[in-house]
Amino acid sequence: MRIVFHYRAKVWFGLVLTALLLAAPGCLVRKQTRLHPSQVPPPAREATLAELLSKINSQSEAVRTLTATVDLEPTAGSVYSGIIKEYHDVRGFILVERPSMIHMLGQAPVVRTKIFDMVSNGEEFRLYIPPKQKFIVGKTSFRRPAKNALENLRPQHILQALIVPPIDAEHQKFFLEEAEEGARRYYVVTVVEPRADGELALRRKVWFDRADLELARMQFYEPGGIYTEDVHYAAYQDFQGIHYPTHIEVARPAEDYRLTLTIEKATFNEPIAPEKFELTKPEGAQLVDLSAAKQEENPRGQ
Repeated sequence: MRIVFHYRAKVWFGLVLTALLLAAPGCLVRKQTRLHPSQVPPPAREATLAELLSKINSQSEAVRTLTATVDLEPTAGSVYSGIIKEYHDVRGFILVERPSMIHMLGQAPVVRTKIFDMVSNGEEFRLYIPPKQKFIVGKTSFRRPAKNALENLRPQHILQALIVPPIDAEHQKFFLEEAEEGARRYYVVTVVEPRADGELALRRKVWFDRADLELARMQFYEPGGIYTEDVHYAAYQDFQGIHYPTHIEVARPAEDYRLTLTIEKATFNEPIAPEKFELTKPEGAQLVDLSAAKQEENPRGQ
């Protein structure tokens, strides 16, 4: 008799529980949030490693020269402790010719006086800072963070952000993984190079937003896995048939500066006169020759 009663109790309890679940499912939900359609990320698109490698090389090869007018904004780091701290809107002019030529000039807002001027041919750089009357020259491999973060600016840092380095399939290896940040999903192509000792050296990570398969981010590394540069890309537009980002954020953790470049005007693949990449020391400026100074160049190959 007790066994029958126990069985009936269990059946009754199961029926009651089922009725509650069917009658009032909302009562068991702790919180319900309705997302606006604009907040719902688009479906993730599919791509193979080969297709992504092709996109990297295509984007790299599409740009032979670049002439651009940009707005420069320091957004973090000790840039605010240097000369540039007085300016929140720096007008910039950039000339680029691949593989390694760049000329970049910055002007103060309103009065448009020059606050920096720098060039590089890939091996050497020259940086003129009129407010300090300093003319700094040295090897691009030289690395020694200065107290004034404006003096840490190097043309090649900007160059590798503006022109995507191609994939060298003969000397580099690569693999694909998926990643998520917030509500966004990404493909990440990791590029490594074999070393003489047989180990692999991490060179960079290339992020593609799976919503549109656009290049969204590049992270650069030195041998030993040293993290040197982080570049974010957004707001792509078409310029004379060149699909290019108009919002570029460059972060240099070691040098402790970050710059945001917003492209206002851009012309691609037009010839640039060689003298446009020359910069001579103005009369009266102090020469700071880093290559002649008794200082150690970057041992990691920066």
